[in-house]
Amino acid sequence: MTAKPLSERLLAANAQRWERAQRMRFVREVADDTIDDAAFARYLVFERRFVDTAARLCGAAVRAAPDGPSLAGHATALHNLVTEQYDYFTAVLSAVGTTPSVGEAALAGADVLTEVALDIADEHGYPGIVVALFAAEAMYRQWCVAAAVRPSGRPAIAEWVNLHTREPFLSQVEFLRGEVDRLTVEPGGESVLATVLGRMVEAEIIFHDAAFIH
Repeated sequence: MTAKPLSERLLAANAQRWERAQRMRFVREVADDTIDDAAFARYLVFERRFVDTAARLCGAAVRAAPDGPSLAGHATALHNLVTEQYDYFTAVLSAVGTTPSVGEAALAGADVLTEVALDIADEHGYPGIVVALFAAEAMYRQWCVAAAVRPSGRPAIAEWVNLHTREPFLSQVEFLRGEVDRLTVEPGGESVLATVLGRMVEAEIIFHDAAFIH
């Protein structure tokens, strides 16, 4: 029997965490279009800050990429982050018009994701980076594809969901999946990478829950 790809095995090892992430309050309320405007505005502030972290991770991945195709893929992702996503945040935060109230507890919760992501990069190098990025991006793809079935009546939310259901985002998820599946895993290394994916998913849950902290 052919072994499942590494990406599938890492997700299976974190099935309960993954399911919990797909059912977290933020995901449910975006899908139901019941999320409070203030909570979504706080999330936008947090997510805009994390885009900078994701860009730094992509830059680190460019430097450590094992070959030309990998380098090109991460460079493309970096470009998309600092163009399409920057443009989205510039427009939507301008439309909001006011900076939402963000307390210290909320900011601390949101910052956990950056702390975990950068720790993973420092501790595990290229394998950790691609597993962490794959976890985050695949999580978004799954819940946004589901949420897009019933689009929000609020343009900012609908557009955010749509960003994660079309190109270039979909190709980026598949690129990261391929990078994970190409990793050479030493004995015992798979359990380490499963832990990496689990840490990233747990941090994503804390990050999104922070949007509801006043």
